[in-house]
Amino acid sequence: MSKLTRRRFLHGAGTVAIGLPIMASATRFAAAAPGVAPPRYVSLFFGNGMPKKFVENGYSGSVLAPLAPFQSKLSMIRGLQLNENGGALLHYKGTARFGKGMHPPSESSPGGESLDNKAHRTLASDSLLLNLNMHTHVTGGNPATRWYHSWRGVNQPNDELLRPLDVFDAIFGTFMPPDPGSLTDEERRQIRYRNSVLDSVVDQYQELSSDRSPYSAGVRALISDHLELVRSLERRSLDMETMLPPVSCDTPAAPADITPSQACTATLCPGDDNFYYGSGGANWNEVWELNSDLYAMALRCGVTRFGTMGCSGGGDRYPIPELRAQGITESPHVLAHPWTRANENGFDVCVRWLMEKVAYFLAQLDDPAWPDPAGGTVLDNTIVLIGTELGTAADNQHHVDYMTFWLAGGGGRIQSGIFDYDGRSDVDLYSTISRAMDLGDQFGDAADFNGHFDLVR
Repeated sequence: MSKLTRRRFLHGAGTVAIGLPIMASATRFAAAAPGVAPPRYVSLFFGNGMPKKFVENGYSGSVLAPLAPFQSKLSMIRGLQLNENGGALLHYKGTARFGKGMHPPSESSPGGESLDNKAHRTLASDSLLLNLNMHTHVTGGNPATRWYHSWRGVNQPNDELLRPLDVFDAIFGTFMPPDPGSLTDEERRQIRYRNSVLDSVVDQYQELSSDRSPYSAGVRALISDHLELVRSLERRSLDMETMLPPVSCDTPAAPADITPSQACTATLCPGDDNFYYGSGGANWNEVWELNSDLYAMALRCGVTRFGTMGCSGGGDRYPIPELRAQGITESPHVLAHPWTRANENGFDVCVRWLMEKVAYFLAQLDDPAWPDPAGGTVLDNTIVLIGTELGTAADNQHHVDYMTFWLAGGGGRIQSGIFDYDGRSDVDLYSTISRAMDLGDQFGDAADFNGHFDLVR
């Protein structure tokens, strides 16, 4: 077997990067046959719940306003129940059931495989199973079920990524030298740019996007746009990692440290200094937006078809400065406990903030500048499940008697609108999705299955 040299690897990776838009423009994602949903599925979890009050008037309230622009492409599913009890334990139980519909045997594991993993191993095992998660550390309990959403089975979580540079490398490959520890930040930056996946094939890029290219003008333009976006994403990921000022004739002010692992200090996040925030919080927006951009790129290019996104974990206590600026002096978890319908204590502001993050991700998938080969946008042709771990019809938020979920996409098979399925199980929802992807008629605990929803054509 010939040795895979670094030069050969870089060139091969670069060739893949160039080839992605060509494959996408050809037959890689041909339109789905009638009655079969496109084979793409992403679940998006947000923590600390969604009370009935916030959804009972549809998208007209302030909490769901960020989702209003997408309501023609969303199915809001209200009134579901989880067959669980346990008060504060519902944080881990509700999170463990998300995307699975199975009773967790313990706080360290869900009851079985997640829907994204089954879809990946059944329909596209050679693609990248991409799982990105934003969460903060909380004291007490086992964090596994609160943070991880993609599982191969009991006690078998799939890897999840946080750092944008790790996400970029997962999609396009790693190009740092094997032992960069002794290098300065500036040396690391220069080496990475010199060995960029794009630089490794710059001649090929110029050839394929020039008038000499055998491809049509439309494909040449797509290649050019695609490579420029990859370059932009790589630079943003690297800038976030090294935090070096841009090259300029004038010395700019030092930028803020937005390393994803940044802890919230008393200055950045006052009021919650009893907790340790492993994923930070001071730079949440920047990390979330860059990771969302990268995820959308991976879906557009066919690098991934299945995976999960997490915007805070179950029971998370994220201390976001942006929320502090709006007068929120406690973490959303702390506010959720005493919340009542008659006494808005700021929890509504926290949930709206999360809906803004969800809306940003949906906007990247729904970008008309990147039409899907099957017609419409990537959002139109990807089943997107959105949900949380708690939902209540009454006051205290720590119940699971009125759960709200959203579905989008499905190649036009998922009806938009608001659907009330009071008393039905989350297993009915997951089984509906499973059948839509031709993965079987039932998914989750069989005892909780009552039938499929009629919102999928």
